[in-house]
Amino acid sequence: MNINDLVRGILNGDKRSIARAISIVENSDDEQRKNIIDKIYDYGNSKIIGITGPPGVGKSTIIGNIAPMLSKSGKISILAVDPASPFSGGSILGNRIRMQENLSKYDIYMRSTSNRLYEGGLSEYSWDIIKILEASGSDFIIVETVGSGQSDIDIMNVADLTCVILAPGLGDEIQAVKSGMMEIGDVFIMNKMDREDAYISIKDIMESLQISNKPNTPVIGLNSLTLDNYESFIDFILKWNGKNTERRNIRKIRQIIIERIFTTYSVYIESVDKNKLLGKNPYDIADDIMRNLDGLKNKYLEK
Repeated sequence: MNINDLVRGILNGDKRSIARAISIVENSDDEQRKNIIDKIYDYGNSKIIGITGPPGVGKSTIIGNIAPMLSKSGKISILAVDPASPFSGGSILGNRIRMQENLSKYDIYMRSTSNRLYEGGLSEYSWDIIKILEASGSDFIIVETVGSGQSDIDIMNVADLTCVILAPGLGDEIQAVKSGMMEIGDVFIMNKMDREDAYISIKDIMESLQISNKPNTPVIGLNSLTLDNYESFIDFILKWNGKNTERRNIRKIRQIIIERIFTTYSVYIESVDKNKLLGKNPYDIADDIMRNLDGLKNKYLEK
């Protein structure tokens, strides 16, 4: 399939073309990624909904429930990011196994992707994948982050609406999460309202929002077993008009520049002669590597 046929398929919402384009974005070089994005950049205007929160709070369950409900108001696509192994680099794409079969009957496209050890809760190419899904005609794109903690807040740079999912009974974990996530949520969702300590947990979140100077941020309780109060969450999503395009693009510009700098200098980094590092200040060596020729002249690098 040539690039023009691929782009035509994306714009027509062809799922094979979408899947192929995402694979190219994830596995090819910078030039091929740019070629695809150049041809689709001006298409689409999706509402991007970020779903984040600690592991085990029911993020996938909530997405599995709200996606069919939102599909009554427009075309839905889902990007689910799963963690990669720090040892093998591989990822068990559990989100796809749990959700895809059920969602397919609503004509909802879902793609699971590995974060490939990229920090922040998303993958390196989340922006590119979102652009592809947007160009395919999606009205809503739901992005699920990896099970995240206080530093995994990159979703705030990508989503138009950031939904922080919590659940009762998290104990010390919720205290750690609060120090990073209270600042990024546009809405906080307390899942598992069937638990007896759920209302106490909602009160705790509201008090934390007061301390964080976000007292007007909504907190919505959901019961994912009975779907109680899901209509309030759907209504909130449909009424949300905030757009985050500028921050989303700045994030991508930063990524591109960092990647290109690393590509340029990685040959020197990989060529450091480890036998000549003893007693040398890494800051000094790094300065020399950035000056290329000085790195060779001072014999820190192998020729």
